[in-house]
Order: sequence, then C-alpha cells, then structure tokens
Amino acid sequence: MADKPPLMFEVRFGALHPANTAARDAVKAIPAGPVRIEIKRTRANERRRGFYWTMLDVAAEAMTDATGFPFDQETLHDELKKRLGLCDQFETPSGHTIYKLHSTSNRAMTEPDRARWTDRCANVLSHWLKCEIAELMDETRRREGIAA
Repeated sequence: MADKPPLMFEVRFGALHPANTAARDAVKAIPAGPVRIEIKRTRANERRRGFYWTMLDVAAEAMTDATGFPFDQETLHDELKKRLGLCDQFETPSGHTIYKLHSTSNRAMTEPDRARWTDRCANVLSHWLKCEIAELMDETRRREGIAA
C-alpha cells in the first residue's frame, strides 16, 4: 500500500461505488466470484493521497496525448520523487546513478508533509504540461467529484 494509489469507494444506497480511477480499474480487473474486502474509514491523509494519484492520472493522460509515450501514474510518481529529491542518490564506481526512492505512505508522511508534496508535484507537473496549476488542480477535482 505504501506507494500505490488508494482504492477509494463511496457508499451510496447501501452499495460501494468506485470513487477514483484506481478503484474503477481494480473493480474492472476482478474476476467473477467472491472477493474479500477490508473496510477502513478514510482520514484526511487518505483523501489527499487519492487526490495526488488522480492528479498523476490527469497528468499522465495529458502527457501521453502530447508525446505519444504511454505515461502512467507510477512512472510520474517515481520521476517526481527523483526530480524533487525524495530519494537517496548513489553513484556506482562506473559512474551510473542509482536512486533509492523514499516512501510516500501514510507512515512516511504527515498530513502537512503530504500537502507540501502534493503542491510541489502540482507545480512540476503543470510546468511539464505547460499549463496553469489551477487548470491541473481543477481537472483533478472534477475527476475526484470535488466542487472547485
């Protein structure tokens, strides 16, 4: 769970409905038959984690459209960690750089840390996409079902 998008669901009319892209994709991938689910209440940190991963999904889609390279959330997540220094960097004797990426799990980041991380990532992503941060955030909120 450490560096994977949370599977967020909403309860409507007594049923669980996927509330983010990761949850929708996970439901589509479930084969027919019984499924075991562990239910936990979300905290603010989980909501922000979900927002972060949706923002990565929005950016990955836009970057794929702009470049033709198939970007995804995980690729952007890892690259942002390298770019923003959320890693230890080592050099092999031959000069090759190796990155040991740090975790962004709930244990690794407090709510204020996650807020700063999300803001820093939004800044980099908007720069890469050549768009205003507000555009990126607004589209992310729209996909999350959050009123802007």
